[in-house]
Amino acid sequence: MAETASHTWTCPACGRRVPLRAEVCHCGMTQEHARQQAAAVAPVAARPVRPQRAGVRAEAVAAMTGDVKVLLVAGAIVMVAGLGWLVFGPSRGATMPRVLGWVDHGPPPAPRPTPSPRPPFKLPWWK
Repeated sequence: MAETASHTWTCPACGRRVPLRAEVCHCGMTQEHARQQAAAVAPVAARPVRPQRAGVRAEAVAAMTGDVKVLLVAGAIVMVAGLGWLVFGPSRGATMPRVLGWVDHGPPPAPRPTPSPRPPFKLPWWK
């Protein structure tokens, strides 16, 4: 019996989590009998066994259905094709395409120096 939460106990017969206030599980296993079974099994299962990484991967692949495997392969192909298009795709020229019709023509030409304005008649007019 492994305590998964502070308010429940796990029935070893059916695996159900039962509240501590209930003395009997729905399958008929009593809480006291579950404690006795857990005490007898506890020394054997003291060290957890770590599965091998390759075995876990093989089990995961074996558990997949055919459509999941097809989707994974299709997704990998799409990702490789997209990466190839980004790296080897259409060449980018020196000119950039117009964005909303606006093109930067560079800085404006330097303004020509303007001559000082000349009045239509000579000032002061009384001289």
